[in-house]
Amino acid sequence: MDDTLPDDAWKDSFDKLLDRRPELRELNIIKKQVRASFNIDSSVENSNPDLLHISESSLHNPNFLDVGGDRFVNLKRKNGNSISTPCVKRVSTNLFHCALSPITSMKLDGLQTELVPKLSNNVKAEGRAIKHVCFEISSLENSDIQIVDDPIKNIDPQEEATGKRSRSSLVLQPGKWRKSLHTWRRTFQTDVVAPTVKVSSPRKRTTAEITRISGRKSTYLNESINLVISHEKEVLRYCEQRRPIRFDSAYAAVKMLDTCKIGEGVYGEVFKYMPKSNPSTTVVLKVIPIEGAELVNGEVQKTYEQILPEIIISQEMSNLRTNANNSTTGYVNIYNVALVMGKYPQHLLKLWEEYDTKKESENDHPEMFGNNQLFIVLELNFAGSDMSEFTFVNAEQSYYALQQIIFTLAVGEEAFQFEHRDLHWGNILIEETDKKHIDYKLNGKDLSLPTKGIRITIIDYTLSRVTVGDCCHYNDLSTDEELFTASGDYQYDIYCMMRDELNNDWSAYAPKTNVMWLSYVVAKLIDGVKYKNPKSQIHRTNLTKLKAFHKAVLRFSSASECANSFN
Repeated sequence: MDDTLPDDAWKDSFDKLLDRRPELRELNIIKKQVRASFNIDSSVENSNPDLLHISESSLHNPNFLDVGGDRFVNLKRKNGNSISTPCVKRVSTNLFHCALSPITSMKLDGLQTELVPKLSNNVKAEGRAIKHVCFEISSLENSDIQIVDDPIKNIDPQEEATGKRSRSSLVLQPGKWRKSLHTWRRTFQTDVVAPTVKVSSPRKRTTAEITRISGRKSTYLNESINLVISHEKEVLRYCEQRRPIRFDSAYAAVKMLDTCKIGEGVYGEVFKYMPKSNPSTTVVLKVIPIEGAELVNGEVQKTYEQILPEIIISQEMSNLRTNANNSTTGYVNIYNVALVMGKYPQHLLKLWEEYDTKKESENDHPEMFGNNQLFIVLELNFAGSDMSEFTFVNAEQSYYALQQIIFTLAVGEEAFQFEHRDLHWGNILIEETDKKHIDYKLNGKDLSLPTKGIRITIIDYTLSRVTVGDCCHYNDLSTDEELFTASGDYQYDIYCMMRDELNNDWSAYAPKTNVMWLSYVVAKLIDGVKYKNPKSQIHRTNLTKLKAFHKAVLRFSSASECANSFN
């Protein structure tokens, strides 16, 4: 009896697939190194690693990929027959959403789960964390791969005339987007639209290239005013200081009770504590490094000139509590602003490490800062959890929360021509209150709203626009193209709607942008936030009111006009 194995016994499933398509073996597509981090079941990138290395100049046609010489890979979609590792979890529907998505039955950012068939009950899907940033090549589709000789005839005439190629798009997580967008920029570099700065990342110890695309600007409305301002002196004046104070002295451990780190961002770190001198108050500490040469969290540090408008806006909006004609407590209360210098205090470093252990921080370790590092420290009132985490009792409570937001924006418009421009649900804080009513003053008229047990606070003025005196402070997003190609939530449509409303002139005053964000907020209240009693009659009644408001809200020209409709 012949015990010799067949000649093809050495072949695995991949090789057997390639027998039917020898041209792929010649291209050596499969034999390239597999990226193990994404090889859970299998993935497009492991089937064709070239998908992660596509330059726009190589895309003569959105359906073809140059693989060298005169050969091109046809990337037209044919569901259910991709080249990938055989897997019992395969389903008939093509779940690819981007080049980094594994083939599993997970929920992908921006993909409606109701459109994806569920796996059979006897198949268990392997767990995997959802990536917050999904990169997809908008001009390429998941595909069968075919070889063609000449794609030149398929060039889009419009692309050929303009010289523009299809660009990458991205899906960002709803809510806080800056970290996701920054990660995308570092991972998938597109056209450079501004001068770059090469700096050393203290955590990754590699050279990174950073493009500063947008930033804070201040413009005097009266062109005859031509002032030379020392931004450093202005920052010190707002801090009521003559010089920077020592970081470890101003925020020593003995002065702070029950301290913990509660958040972070590209800008810096956020801590919460109770001052020993006033333990009944809970303070949020926002620590922002400035004026340093080192790259922090992948970003160039802000300058005095860039941080000054944020300080001004924070203080002016907080001071609306005592404004004679237009007053509200709906903007976060700022207790103090300090300019400090030196290394991070040891007790804050320890808290940073505890947070990192529990939640795996994405920021650089603050031990990187030296003795000469400057920080702006904002001491803010703790105002509860953000809307995405809060659970409302019912839609009546959320309906009155919406009214609080409307009147708060209206007061800001009338006082300072205020536009928030980034009012996603992560920038709306909610806390419970025993007060039955909240008072407002709008153009000298006293108003009162029922609280229904909660108080709303608006935070984060990074993109906001205000007019204080003769000066307009705003964030110029006119060249920030990536933000306007983002998708994944209605939130990212709002940025495009704002750009159209402003004609890309971000210094202009257009209170309609506040109305656009109200449209977003009410959409989240209808279908996004959590409710304790969604089946009650009072919930259904007020949900109907929310839906009616959502249909009508974009007819208003400002939050002030919207507020007047409630009177």
